[in-house]
Amino acid sequence: MGVPLLEDVVQSMEQAIKANEEKHPPGSYEKARLRFAHAETVVPFTCLLGLFLEGSEFQKIQREEPLELPPKPPQSRNWRGSTVAPFAGNNMLILHSCPENSKSKYFVQVLHNEQPVPMTGCNGSDFCPFEEFKEKIVAPHLKHDYDSVCTAKLEEPEQKPVSNKLSQLFRCLLSLQNDDTQSTGR
Repeated sequence: MGVPLLEDVVQSMEQAIKANEEKHPPGSYEKARLRFAHAETVVPFTCLLGLFLEGSEFQKIQREEPLELPPKPPQSRNWRGSTVAPFAGNNMLILHSCPENSKSKYFVQVLHNEQPVPMTGCNGSDFCPFEEFKEKIVAPHLKHDYDSVCTAKLEEPEQKPVSNKLSQLFRCLLSLQNDDTQSTGR
């Protein structure tokens, strides 16, 4: 559910990088893309980013494996509903442009409820090089096309011969009724 949103975020960042590299004048390109949604979108999107997950949990999500049940309270755990999706919860993905002398020119930072959050997919760092963010966090989720995964193709059940006498009687009565309505022209 969060994959189309993640694709859109990356696409907007790539457009901003292109505009910056091509030295477009300020105001001729998008500086921010704001999206508003309910907790039912924030939670899966937060999960896709790997926020509040232990390292092994993040790897399981990327391999599309189910997670273990969380420990029962009072044990400690990172993923808590009250933390991940409080009232008015939000995620901000910020693209930073850094000086030329750095190894990577663009970095992604994630803020959850206006607080920097380490990204498990980027070795627990708050700042992730953009290319690494795309490779380690985004790419594993894009290997499937959203429309093909979410479009159900139901198989028709195999028709079995009816041997039940009651079913045969109803079929006979219906065929007689159809013959009667066709002969009277209704």
